[in-house]
Amino acid sequence: MANFRTHVLGAVVAAAASAYAAKASGLVDGSGTLVCVACGALGGILPDIDADQSVPTRIIYGALGLAAATATAFALYGAWPTVLVALASLVALFSVSVVLRGVANRLCVHRGLIHSIPVAALSGALTATLAARLLGIDPTRAWLFGAFVTAGFIVHLLLDELFSVDLVNARLKRSFGTALKLGVRASPLRCALVCALVVALVQLGPPLDPFVDAVTAKRTRRAVSAAFGG
Repeated sequence: MANFRTHVLGAVVAAAASAYAAKASGLVDGSGTLVCVACGALGGILPDIDADQSVPTRIIYGALGLAAATATAFALYGAWPTVLVALASLVALFSVSVVLRGVANRLCVHRGLIHSIPVAALSGALTATLAARLLGIDPTRAWLFGAFVTAGFIVHLLLDELFSVDLVNARLKRSFGTALKLGVRASPLRCALVCALVVALVQLGPPLDPFVDAVTAKRTRRAVSAAFGG
């Protein structure tokens, strides 16, 4: 499978190109473009939250913890006293970077259910919901950020599959087919739960129609085509 550096580079390159298109079409401004790239990069490393203890794993959970702390601070700032906001942010940081990491190490198997398309969709839907509900981001941008997380996640899975093909010896490695998949046969209930959570988040999250309309609009397609010289 691809190493950590390859995953990050692949996700960032794909996210940067897509963010450029999003900015050209007017879906985001300059700061939104940076957020899109960050979301793509985050999605590109998310599948490895089920990996064993390693430096990349610590980086992943550290980044997730910082993201949780930042989101908590933005959500509570102005509504709670500054001291309590800081305390809540620290709790969020600890909960994700330490507690969640410990739970994932106990419950998850590398290249298991986490490495699947349903979990990629769940990551994007959760991002969109949190962006809208906690940070007050409008539905179009919230789902756009979620889409970048899902896209980065898929890039990770694709790279894992590509690196499972040995072109020199014309053979497939044992890891082929363990990343880009719809679920795990040994855990049908968990797969069903993930799919149910995706449906629930789509229903409970911000309206999806504004995002779909904005992305599929003719002016968006024309702007993207013009941006890439089409």
